[in-house]
Amino acid sequence: MIHITPKTVTSFKKMFKDEYGVEYSDQEAYEATHNLLGAFELLLQMDREQNPENYLKKQDSAKINTE
Repeated sequence: MIHITPKTVTSFKKMFKDEYGVEYSDQEAYEATHNLLGAFELLLQMDREQNPENYLKKQDSAKINTE
């Protein structure tokens, strides 16, 4: 579950207004932020499944490299 703070929503609103001239209501900004973060969460999950070696702890990867 993604937790979005009011500060995150405010930052999103400011970024889109500054970059694209688009003004979002708090609800629209919350939904857009939630969707964007959800998309990145899904991409990260898929990458972890396809490339687990990229997510090994340093200790685990050092052990593999010395074997």
